[in-house]
Order: sequence, then C-alpha cells, then structure tokens
Amino acid sequence: MKTSAQSGFDAIDLEVLWSQLITVVDECAYAILRTSTSKVVVESRDFGALLLDPDGELVACDAGVASKISTKSIAVSELLKVFPRDTLVPGDMLITNNPWWIKGHLNDVAVVAPLFHHGRLVGFAECMAHMSDIGETLSASPRELYEEGLIIPPLKVLEAGRENATFFALLQANVRVPVQIAGDVRGLIAGCRVMERELQRFLDDTGLPDLTELAGAITHYSREVMRTAIRDNIPDGSYHGETTIEGAGNLLHIKALVTVHDGDLVIDFDGSSPQLSFGVNSTLVYTHLWATFIIKALLCPSLPSNAGTFAPMQVLAPEGCFLNARFPAPVRLKSSSGHFVPDAIIEALKDALPNRVLAESGNLFVAVFAGTHADQRPYAESMFIMGGMGARAGRHGLDCIGFPANSSNMPVEVLETAIPVRVLHKRIRRDSGGAGKWHGGCGQEFLYECLSDTPMTVRASHGKLAIPPMGLQGGLPGKAGGIWKNGEPIADKIPVVLHKGDRICLQTPGSGGLGAPQQDV
Repeated sequence: MKTSAQSGFDAIDLEVLWSQLITVVDECAYAILRTSTSKVVVESRDFGALLLDPDGELVACDAGVASKISTKSIAVSELLKVFPRDTLVPGDMLITNNPWWIKGHLNDVAVVAPLFHHGRLVGFAECMAHMSDIGETLSASPRELYEEGLIIPPLKVLEAGRENATFFALLQANVRVPVQIAGDVRGLIAGCRVMERELQRFLDDTGLPDLTELAGAITHYSREVMRTAIRDNIPDGSYHGETTIEGAGNLLHIKALVTVHDGDLVIDFDGSSPQLSFGVNSTLVYTHLWATFIIKALLCPSLPSNAGTFAPMQVLAPEGCFLNARFPAPVRLKSSSGHFVPDAIIEALKDALPNRVLAESGNLFVAVFAGTHADQRPYAESMFIMGGMGARAGRHGLDCIGFPANSSNMPVEVLETAIPVRVLHKRIRRDSGGAGKWHGGCGQEFLYECLSDTPMTVRASHGKLAIPPMGLQGGLPGKAGGIWKNGEPIADKIPVVLHKGDRICLQTPGSGGLGAPQQDV
C-alpha cells in the first residue's frame, strides 16, 4: 500500500473511502434491479455495474455475476474513440452491444454515461445487462454474427438528457418483446443516473475534487496485493493445462500455458481449437474475463475488483482460435466455451496450488424460451439451471451451485407466471457428484411441460454435457448430463419446437470429487 505521504490516505482512510465508493456502485445496481422488466435481470441477476475513471480504467464494481464485473472493461476506451471526451456533456449516455468490447455476445447491452461533478468529467458509469431477446433467429443455428440479432453500433441513447427516440424505435422494431427490452435499457439508464447522483454526493461529502488520487491509491494497493499473492503462492515457472468441451458435433480443446515470473502472470491459449461457424466461439474480452476471474478466485477472492486487481495478469490467445474469434464469428453461445476456461487453468495449477483448487463443476444450462401467449402477446425469457460445484480441499462440493458462473436460479413460480409451462419437478440428482475424500456437488433434474396452444421454441445450451466433470487428486468424475424431449434424447444447443403436452427434461451434470474415495474424512 502507498504510504500516507505518497497517496494522501492512511490505511483506515483508504478502507473507509473505498467501502463508500463500492456503496455508490451498489446503489446503482439496486436501481437497475428495481427498474428492469425482464426476469433474467430481476431474478437471475444477469447484469453488472461498473465505475471507471476518466481513462476508462475500472475503479469499483457491484457484487453481481462474475461474467459482468470481474475483469477490466474496454468498452469505455473504445467508445471514446467515437465520442471523444471533450464532445460529451452532462446528460449524454452511450450504448452498444459489440461482443468484442463488452462481455461476449449481442444479448449483452451496455449503457455508458460520462459522470460530471461541478461541470467536470470525473469518471464513467458502465451498466450492462443480458437482454432476453435481441432479435436473433431461434429456428436454426446462426453461422455468423449477423444472424444472431440486432447489432447496436456506438451511438447516444441519451443526448444532453433527452432520449434518442430513433434508437428506441429501431430497437423495439427488431425484438420480440419490445416493451420488455426497452424497459431493461431504461433500467440501465436509471442505474447510470443513480451512480452519477451518488458519486456527486460522495465527492461533496468527502471534499475530494475528483476520483484521481483515490482511484490511484485503490489500484496501487490492489496491484501490489495481487502481485504478492502470485509471488507467494505460485513458484516461478510454466504450467500446462487443458480441457475438452463439446461444440456442434466437434470436440474443442482449450489449452492453457500459465507462466509466472516475480508476481506477474501470463495465460496463453495458443494451441486451442480454431473458431467454428457455430455460436460457441468466445471473444478475447470474454476469455480474458474468465481467465483472470479464476486467478483472483484462487488467490485473492476477497479483494474487490478494479484495474489494479487484474494488472499483474496478461491473457493471450491467437486470433482465429475459438477463444479469440474473428468478427463476424457467431458468439451467441459463448458461455458454452468461456465457462470452461477456468477448468484448463485449474488443471495447469493443480500441483502448484493443491489446497486451493477445486474439481471440475457441472456448470449450468442456459435455457431460452420464446413464443406467444394465447392472447398473441409474445414472450421471450431466459433462465439458468445449475449443475454441481466441484469438491475443494477440506470441503465437499455444493449441490446445484453454479461455478464459475454465479447467476441466480429463477424460482419455479416466477417461470410459470412468465411463460406457458408447468414445472413437473425440479430436484437434486442424488449421487451425481463424484466420489472422493471430498465428494462433488450434485446436479439437478428439471422437467417441465409445454402448456401453450401455439408452438414454443426452446434452446438449452451447455458446454460439457456428455463429458463427465473430472475429479482431482484421485477423486472420481461426476455424472454427465443430458436433454430429453418426451423421453427421447435430443442434441444440446439446438433449438427445438414444443407443442402443447410436450415435455423437456434437463439433467445438469454433477461435479468431480477431490482425493481418493477410500480415504477417511
């Protein structure tokens, strides 16, 4: 940590001010929750709120889902190339869903607001959320980005506080549930407004003219803590790991080389499989997110996320591999690849960090539903169905807890009121976790019936359904998962049409055990 003479803050002042700044972001997140209109935001919490300095470097973020807030963002720096700082005025807000800038696919929409205090630009708010529909095709598997929905170029969603009516008209004309999606975008706008208000109050109360000195102290401290953690826990050297996931009838290989030197760490995915004309590709920003997330989770889980937290880490992947796909590659199912990046890194570091790693987890299904109600009102909803969490040293795995994704489960009652389905059961798959000294967490079985008089389109995607989650240190693998329609197995990630009375059963995998099972606990 900087000394008082270097930064102007002693340890206590820094802790208090830092906590207050995180509260500013939390207030923004609460505003998004209170004003959004879709279940995937309100119930599943698939959104994030970031506070960045005038250069677009992350200063603080909410404690939301890891896929939205656990790494640096490049959206602000890219948007500033289109809208330079000196052209922005109070009340301006920018919007885009560029998957190469934000978090990996078109359904993730970000609203970015310049934050002013006494007429001076002091930072940026970036609020993003998963939209349950962005106009993508559900009748087939897209083979390029243009088939995955509406591409929002960098533009102003608000100009000097006034809504861009043309944008909202265009957005609503291209999605199945226009009121719902427009409501979610306005929820992000509300979040940005709350962040500006709370930041202004924070600066007035503390007497700070801007965030410059405080942000510098926060990032310096976080960088040094992370460097120390790397230096103290991972010996200098190179570590190899890999895992295999399921594409569209293809096996895709994630190969990770982790190189550590004096507190700095480089993760290189050279040798991973090439990109496909199928939506399991990942953009580099999404790959970077999960690669840095797992290092933080292993070494400094309680350290708040900011630019300094991730500064000692570098992530590389050859352009054109499926972890750094070239535009316009399809990326709609990016969670089916990105969620498994941590597994390859854990495999690489399992011997260096034997008491910190965990066995492979069962991950989750992302299920998308679309159709029309009996009165012809359209619906489009997404939900997450969790697998088991892998066993850790000294602890059994957790049942039906997603890892690395930490989205929330949608309650059955909420799903049944939102779309025409009846959930017949939602139960733990007993003994689906791998045996071991510490056994893996169990997955779940989710069975529902279509009640709609009109066809319902459903797509359930996973990344590693038929390949069992592996155990560690002699632990046994968990049970694989599967999808069944009316008792017959169907393919993962492929849209299916349901009619009234059809039933879908989703079984999420269990997770791997840790340690040889004959050992006593």
